[in-house]
Formats: sequence, C-alpha cells, structure tokens
Amino acid sequence: DEQDVDIDDGTYPATVIDMSYQNIITRYNTHADLYKPTYQISKGIHKGATIVDKGIWRFKSEPTGIKNKSIRGNILYKKMLDIFDIKLEQVEVDGVILKRLPPLSKESIKGKSVLIDVVDDTYKTSYGKSFGKVAILNGVWKRDEQKEESK
Repeated sequence: DEQDVDIDDGTYPATVIDMSYQNIITRYNTHADLYKPTYQISKGIHKGATIVDKGIWRFKSEPTGIKNKSIRGNILYKKMLDIFDIKLEQVEVDGVILKRLPPLSKESIKGKSVLIDVVDDTYKTSYGKSFGKVAILNGVWKRDEQKEESK
C-alpha cells in the first residue's frame, strides 16, 4: 500500500480507489481543473500497490467568452470520460443544444476497472530534478471474467 513502491514501467490492470482535485489558474490566466485519480494495481507482482495519475486537465472557457489557449484542449479529458463511460452534459444556450464536459467526481469513478501505464515522471524541485513514478490512464480493463451486474 506504499506510494513509494518501485513499480516497473508497463501497463497494469488497476482499480480507481480515490481522486484528488485542484482548481488552478495557469500562468497564462487560463482556468482549469486538475484531476488526479489514485489507482490500486489489481494483478501481478505489484498487486495492491497504489499509484497516482500524472494528472488530467479540464480547461474551462472564461465567462468573458475567451476560449482556453491550450493547443490540445480537453482531448485527454474527453478520452478519460469515455474510458469511465461518463456521458457529456447537454445544455441549451439561446435555443441551441450544446454538449458540455461534465466535472468529474470521486463517486463517479471510484471502483472502476482501468488499464494504466506506469512511467517515470521527471519534475523540477528547488533542489534540482526529482524522479518518481506516475500512472497515465490507458483504457478500460475488460476483466477476464465478466461478472453479470444486476441493477
């Protein structure tokens, strides 16, 4: 259950066990949400180890109508919504139906089975470069034994 476990790089089946969230204003004055799910590896020699996502950004348009300036925009956020099977919200603005990226909640993703890529993360600290391991959401983990869920 240690975050500092040295997990080998690779793709692992995992379960979402938690998520942290930050509201951030970037240095370019863009408003964004940063989501960091925590995963627990489900199989193999690292079973039970936990690792945090590198972070998935959701850029928000300004109320003034200025669009966010991120080149990739919300492509990765939309991919994450698809992996978690979360539908877009529909809103009506001036008689036109628009689709909107819903915010993510811990409740909507906790317990979901996913595939994650574990990679080295290099970041700068005041002491120089530091290295750690992070997870990057890869896709849906279709379990070998598909359990019938009664709703």
